[in-house]
Amino acid sequence: MFHLITIEDKIRVPPSQFNNEIQTIEDEIEKKYTNKIVLGGGLFIALYEILGTGDAYVYSGDGGAHVLVKFSMVVFKPFKGEVIEGYIKSCTSEQLQLTLGFYDEIFVLSIDLPTPSYFDEKEKLWFWVYGENSLYFEKGGKVRFKVDTVEFNPEVSQPPPRPKNVNTDLMDSRTLQEHKQREDYIKDLAKQTKSPMILKVSMRDPGLGMISWWTSQDAEDEEEEEDYSGMTVDSGSNLTDTVNQQEREEEQQEQQQKKQKPQLQPQKSIIADEDIELIDEPVMTKKKTTKSNRKIISDDE
Repeated sequence: MFHLITIEDKIRVPPSQFNNEIQTIEDEIEKKYTNKIVLGGGLFIALYEILGTGDAYVYSGDGGAHVLVKFSMVVFKPFKGEVIEGYIKSCTSEQLQLTLGFYDEIFVLSIDLPTPSYFDEKEKLWFWVYGENSLYFEKGGKVRFKVDTVEFNPEVSQPPPRPKNVNTDLMDSRTLQEHKQREDYIKDLAKQTKSPMILKVSMRDPGLGMISWWTSQDAEDEEEEEDYSGMTVDSGSNLTDTVNQQEREEEQQEQQQKKQKPQLQPQKSIIADEDIELIDEPVMTKKKTTKSNRKIISDDE
């Protein structure tokens, strides 16, 4: 939507500003280019930076210095297919006019609205029929749209001239009538005159139109994702893969439980062995006693 464009131009610095040359050059560039539309370039927003200055020239009859300056400007010129958010400024039976706050020459024709869309003569608003619901394009509402074309009008480089202040007290009735007709004609011409740059946009694709239509649905989808078995699904993952992974984890847990069950039997056998050892102890003592007795008898013999 915004981009930089490099320009070379001669900027005049008056003699009184020779000690403040850079600031004077910036001010003159802002005054000359800001809020102007260049055919093929777009709407100049602000000065970005001064890239360099060249030699200064002084012409006969002019005490100022004309400096060759190379600079870059921030320009508003959307590209085809760009999705932008704005607001509805006005609504007629033929089109919608949108605004970005700093630029108003954005139009949506009736054929470029979501289908099927109809115009409510009573409310003077367009609405989109979605199933059994009628979704209105509310004036001042925030919308999302896609740029189709950016048109430049070479015949319009500036607004039509305003009539000079004329003293109507000295006019006769005929002259006064002609003056009023001329003023009305100039006003009508100003209304019919096209802007130097016009954006023609559309809202046919899914996700475009009133943002309030889609934000509520997105919030419901997020709540459903959070409530699904306590899982959070990433934007780049597939729900099916997540479910399969959960099933595999459950199978692994069941296998571990099966492996743990037989381990209870050896514990019983260990206890039985300990009982056996306790029972064998007096037998071993008897054997020892017998051996010792045998030795004593043999000695007596």
